[in-house]
Amino acid sequence: MSSATPSPGENDPAKTFRIGHKERDEAIELLREAAGDGRITVDELDERMEKVQAAKFPIDLDAVLADLTTELPSNRFRPTSAIAPAAGHAMAVNGHDRFDPLVIKAGWESEVRRARWAVPPFIRCEPSMSNIELNFLEVETDLEAIEIEVVAGMGSVTVVIPDDWAVNVDQLSKSWGSVKSVVDAVPTGRRPLVRVGGSIGMGSFKARFANYFDRRRLAK
Repeated sequence: MSSATPSPGENDPAKTFRIGHKERDEAIELLREAAGDGRITVDELDERMEKVQAAKFPIDLDAVLADLTTELPSNRFRPTSAIAPAAGHAMAVNGHDRFDPLVIKAGWESEVRRARWAVPPFIRCEPSMSNIELNFLEVETDLEAIEIEVVAGMGSVTVVIPDDWAVNVDQLSKSWGSVKSVVDAVPTGRRPLVRVGGSIGMGSFKARFANYFDRRRLAK
C-alpha cells in the first residue's frame, strides 16, 4: 500500500479554488482600465481577455495581470505571514508574541468566539471559505489594545464590541471585498482599542455594537 505525497503547490488555495464570473469580470475591468490608460494595446487587451475567460483558478489570472497591479488575485486566497507592526505597536505584550498570535480559522464551517473567552493581544483571522465572529461583549481584559490581522479569503469577519470599546480599520485593505464599521474609532476612557489590519480579500468585514439578539442573549 503506497502513500501519496502531496506535490509542491498541491494545497495552494490559489491553485485549487475555482473562480467564477465575478473574478473574471473584475479582471476584465482592470484590463479595460489599463487599455484606456494606454498601458496595453487593443490587441493585447483582446489577447488577455481571452486568457481571462479561459482561467479556472486565481493563479491563472496572475499571469494576465501581474504587470498591471500589485493586488494579484492569488494574494486574496493565500494565508499571509503576520503583518508588520505599525510605528508604536509593541512586538510583545504580557508575554504574548506578535508573531505567535491566536489563529482562528473558518474553512467550511463558521467559527464564533463569545462569552468570557480569553482574549490575547494578537489574533489572526483566516476566513478562507466561511465566517468568523469575534464577540467581546462579555470579555474582561486589562489590555489597552488588541491587534487583529485578517488574512484574505472569501469569508467574512464580524467584530462585536461593548459600547466603551473602539475599532480602528485604517490598516485593513478591502481588496475586492467590503469593510464597514459602525462603531467608534476612539475608545471611551481606558477601554481597549481593537486595531484591525491585513486584507479582507473577496470577503467582508464589519465592526458593530450589540444588536437586539446580542442583548437578548446576554439578558438570559
